[in-house]
Amino acid sequence: MMIDKKEQIGLSSDIKTDHLNTLDMNFEEFTSKHKDMFEKDLLSYITSNQSDKRALLEEAMTYSLMAKGKRFRPMLVIATFLMFSSDLKKIMPLACAIEMSHTYSLIHDDLPAMDNDDFRRGALTCHKKFGEDIAILAGDTLNTYAYEILSSELNYDSKKVLDVIMNFSKAQGIDGMAGGQMLDLVGNSSQKKAAHHLETTHRLKTGKIIESCILLPAILENAPDRIKQLLKEFGQIVGLLFQITDDILDVVGTSKELGKTSNKDVEHNKLTYVTYYGLDTAKSMAANLVVKGQELADKLNNKVYRDIMNFMIKRTF
Repeated sequence: MMIDKKEQIGLSSDIKTDHLNTLDMNFEEFTSKHKDMFEKDLLSYITSNQSDKRALLEEAMTYSLMAKGKRFRPMLVIATFLMFSSDLKKIMPLACAIEMSHTYSLIHDDLPAMDNDDFRRGALTCHKKFGEDIAILAGDTLNTYAYEILSSELNYDSKKVLDVIMNFSKAQGIDGMAGGQMLDLVGNSSQKKAAHHLETTHRLKTGKIIESCILLPAILENAPDRIKQLLKEFGQIVGLLFQITDDILDVVGTSKELGKTSNKDVEHNKLTYVTYYGLDTAKSMAANLVVKGQELADKLNNKVYRDIMNFMIKRTF
């Protein structure tokens, strides 16, 4: 797909340029620049200093939320927002809410009834540290708190905030993460339909939340429809690429590098891009997605976006 230079110039006129130097860096530099500010705000939201037995619930929430992680999703939020504004304080509530919701999904995903994992982000999973009952509550509370933040902390017109809440709710529900998790749990017995099942599963389970990270800041900032459409397409590519590289890393990575147990997909005979297509084909699919993603990143004049594609295909965790 060749980039139409006239189209790129037209798109650039819809994106503010006074602070785009912030986006003229690679993803690691970008994360290093913004991670401390983000994590300071994230911790401030979660700290309520309970004086009774709820303190243990707060401890469990903080344990999982502040564990060492990539912070990939909030960095996507920030990288999109900076295309339209430099006032990062405005977007931090959204970035924090999405990370809280993502952490809830990890806590629940690790439970014995789901993926039954002992380690996450290089540490014991929440249920291994605090017990299943408290882990379930920690996940529930983080996700609920995410919506409290979205409804009370976003300094935008109420209609835009409602639109964001509606979009994010859908990304988490039966047409998003939860639905994808269901498809992942049951697998697919039909070899003929396995490829469709696999892509649908991960476009929902992984992709919809990542797509939200990229699209929702543009909704808040009232971006033109053509920009939002490109961002949505980019988000879909990022989400699918993230999952394919996850499947590859499960096979080629080590537990120490990943911060969680490796080779679980193969041991449990799960349908993944590697188990279905094979390692070499999965790598080829990932490489093709990188090219498509970088073409969209160039259209959007976002170097961080472009390097995110490199980061994902080269990451070891």
